[in-house]
Amino acid sequence: MQLLFISQLFDVKAESNLALLTEAAISEGHRVSWGSIDHLRLNHQRVQTQGFYEVASSQNFERSGSAATLDCLSFDCVWVLSLGERASFLDKLQLLRIVEGQTRVINSTEALLHLRSKYALTQLSHLFQHPKTYGSRDPETLFKVIEAGGDWILKPPAGSLGQGVFLINRETSNYRDILRHVNGIKRDQYVLLQAYIPEIKNGEKRVLLANGKLIGTYLRTQTDDHRTNLMQGATAQATVLSEEEVALIDRLGEHCKTLGACFVGIDLVYPFIIEINVVNPGGLNTLDQLGAGKKAHLVIRHILSS
Repeated sequence: MQLLFISQLFDVKAESNLALLTEAAISEGHRVSWGSIDHLRLNHQRVQTQGFYEVASSQNFERSGSAATLDCLSFDCVWVLSLGERASFLDKLQLLRIVEGQTRVINSTEALLHLRSKYALTQLSHLFQHPKTYGSRDPETLFKVIEAGGDWILKPPAGSLGQGVFLINRETSNYRDILRHVNGIKRDQYVLLQAYIPEIKNGEKRVLLANGKLIGTYLRTQTDDHRTNLMQGATAQATVLSEEEVALIDRLGEHCKTLGACFVGIDLVYPFIIEINVVNPGGLNTLDQLGAGKKAHLVIRHILSS
């Protein structure tokens, strides 16, 4: 199979998903190329990008090699590992939608648009519980929510890696300044308020799924911060899912499959689903470090054999 990984940067660190999935795909007999998400372009009826054709190995990749023009429609599968610069997100999504008309795109453009959205999770109450959530770019609307009481997680809708995430309540002396900061100088950025789940103090489970099948899970525990993201200092440890958690993940995995979300990372504080990560979900290297073994091969097999 001709496989094109689309990424923002050609990050060849051994622990990156780009490197892990590239090595796994090559060892499974697939021919792998790399393309740049921020160089996607329309050339009449063809969607192209800049990148490197048939990478021999992520470990021996030479950055000095000349980039080539790649025709996305010439590949059997285009696998998106980054959405790149935020300002051009909709343009790139529309270009990927053209590709999707003729070539398999992982994850699907529907999943990238809707499952990635923290808004959409509020509409899936038939599948799981989700913390009460408010979203607006009008600070006054959100001030009223905070002033009504309770602890809230304040964050940007499209944030990642735990950046721009604050734990606040009406007793937080500068909560108005924090909200205005996330709202932006022009007051044009949306802000989310999500009810704080106290159980998260005991940890949050990251669950990786490939084509609806469980790949692995681990527990992320806070240290001296409210965030459980490993990039913000949280620690990871081996764990297992309870029977109730397995049943929940199975249901959610089937739902993700119907939307074309093949490789996902689910953040779970049972019975709450906090987030569904559909853009380059982290965890493969962490599972390996925790002794669960190298799981990238399973991801490739489950997804590309389907």
